[in-house]
Amino acid sequence: MQDRPVAFITGCSTGIGFETALLLAREGYRVFATMRDLKKANPLKEAAKGLDLEILPLDVDKPASVKSAVTAAVKKAGRIDVLVNNAGWGAFGALEEFSDGEIRAQYETNLFGLVRVTRQVLPVMRGQKSGRILNIGSLAGRMTFAGIGLYCSSKYAVEALTESLRLELRPFNIKVAVIEPGTIRTPFKANRRKARLFQEGRSAYQKTLERILYFGNHPSSSAPGPEKVAVAVLKALRARRMAVRYPVGRDAVWFPLLRWFMPDFLFDWVLERRYAGFQREGA
Repeated sequence: MQDRPVAFITGCSTGIGFETALLLAREGYRVFATMRDLKKANPLKEAAKGLDLEILPLDVDKPASVKSAVTAAVKKAGRIDVLVNNAGWGAFGALEEFSDGEIRAQYETNLFGLVRVTRQVLPVMRGQKSGRILNIGSLAGRMTFAGIGLYCSSKYAVEALTESLRLELRPFNIKVAVIEPGTIRTPFKANRRKARLFQEGRSAYQKTLERILYFGNHPSSSAPGPEKVAVAVLKALRARRMAVRYPVGRDAVWFPLLRWFMPDFLFDWVLERRYAGFQREGA
């Protein structure tokens, strides 16, 4: 039991965090699966019966909660070998119509929460002179789309922090990577927090955004599920030398490549045609 590597994972009530916690536990990790609301813990408890998986309360928005959860895990296991920063959510709406509070809330969880947990875990890993940190990013951290610009910007920041940490932590034998899911079949998109003006039907972009939201909430049946992201996490952990990025899904692989090699005028033309289509469909 003491020889098992210890994994600490945020946002495990559903989706990617849920599947990652189960997969790592099945693969021999001692897992501390955390979530903000323990009322949502029963499905994971049932699925994890017989596995070395413990659920801890953690709200990444609250420093005291972060400190308490990490301290509890270290006290129980003596170390943390793997940190998976998964907790996050997506804001939806036109950028100009978000209130200051809505903007702060998006960054509080997706960016500041990730930094908060990482900073709490790093002294433990530095003391061990080893560790791996995997940040759950997104295709939206490589490309920006209408209606989710605020969410995209938070994930762009995760990309930058990942690359910075890779350099800073190398002397301590701590490796860092970002997992980049594309379109994934999870409750994530359906649970987007919509800008108040859009919710009230008063957005200047209402009809177009409604169509974009509908399109985004109905992924292709061929889109991978969260278990594929969990497999990418395991692949990164098994790699002798972790790559910087692990895209998950065909769109996560091909869209950034196409954008990189496509001239700006052509990329703008493609986007304009697609956006015009949403405007017509939403009319």
